[in-house]
Amino acid sequence: MKNFCKKFRALLFLGLALLVAGCGDDSSQEFILYPDSGLAFGLHPNDYARNDSSAANLAHGITLTVHPKATYQLSFDIDPNFEAPKLQLFRIYTTDDGEELHAKMVRTLDPDIQNGRYVYSFVCEERESTLWATSLILDKTFYPGRVSNILFTGDGAYSDHFSINLILVGNIEEDLEDYSVDELASNLLAEYRKHYSSVTIDTLYINRAESHPKLGKKYPANAPWIAGRSSDDVMLSELGGWPGIEYALDITLVHFIDNEGILGYSNLFSANLGSGVGSTVVLGTHIKTLIGEEKIDMRGIIETALHETGHFFGLRHTTATQADIENIFMGYDFGDYSNIDDGLDDTPSCIGEATVNLMKLQKSDIQYRHLMPRIRISAGSSFEVEDCPDASNYMFPVTVDNVDLQFSEQQLDIIRRNLMIFPH
Repeated sequence: MKNFCKKFRALLFLGLALLVAGCGDDSSQEFILYPDSGLAFGLHPNDYARNDSSAANLAHGITLTVHPKATYQLSFDIDPNFEAPKLQLFRIYTTDDGEELHAKMVRTLDPDIQNGRYVYSFVCEERESTLWATSLILDKTFYPGRVSNILFTGDGAYSDHFSINLILVGNIEEDLEDYSVDELASNLLAEYRKHYSSVTIDTLYINRAESHPKLGKKYPANAPWIAGRSSDDVMLSELGGWPGIEYALDITLVHFIDNEGILGYSNLFSANLGSGVGSTVVLGTHIKTLIGEEKIDMRGIIETALHETGHFFGLRHTTATQADIENIFMGYDFGDYSNIDDGLDDTPSCIGEATVNLMKLQKSDIQYRHLMPRIRISAGSSFEVEDCPDASNYMFPVTVDNVDLQFSEQQLDIIRRNLMIFPH
């Protein structure tokens, strides 16, 4: 999906067209208005952040992340100055060589009116997870009304169970020293089952990258593996979808991540219990520092695993850092400063001066596209993380010493709903 925006602009010449809808009645024709925004913003299911930029661009085109068999609702407040618009949905796909993007009509929807909101309901009939795009039409032109308080929710048809595949990369046994891999795995599974209480974790598998049936030779066990340095792919995505347990959550444990102060990474809403991009979470047994590296204790590794898995299932940081807002995803810039928190009622966020200090922590550009890190503040920082009311939440972006972390009820509900959306 690299250079998505640039490629999508090739669609704009299509302009207005009369075409047969891709999933509609083949015997009738309807007016189709293709998105012309460049698709700079998008929504994923069950995200309660404000997403003002997506709201502002909905009529001219945003992307929606959709999955097979899931039922979705896209809704926003009624603008009383205009009649109800129709929502048109398009499937975005590339040619075989990946050089051209095309939009295929999926369907046109009329809204239901519920509690002062337009509600558009649909079922995804795709065979695989994909991106759809939108346009809003009123009188054969883009809807001119105000779109506010946008919300995209989804419910899936899959299981609320999953397994974990802990993948050891490099000489991890030597890294741990004070405890065994089995002890780490046992404690990791216990903490997942305790804190991911809205779902069921069936099994935790342990596999070693050097034993992968196809890729093992690329991952020697006699040296530390540094994510982002030992190979170009910081997430080790090719290890996702491990043969024989293709639909487990793949957690890759490496020596450290080659980015100062970062304990772990996941994509926000990875949405992939399978293989390929977005299918892995990466953790370090050590952390890169100004003067070298520092060992992370077992509690730190486990807490980071639970934090990054929260991102995997669609949870934002309770309070955003600058990097969260400005990061680049799939070739385009989010840049939505309305998303300073996760939008949930039961997760407080930093306010005032604390917010400013928190957002300064990662103001410099991150090397990788829209990865959500867990951060450790340097010893010289003047920012007191304990001042933040969300410091005891698992999705707080910064580590806090001597705090018992937890998820909120709304966060646990999102984890369960999104797990059931992901094919597995």
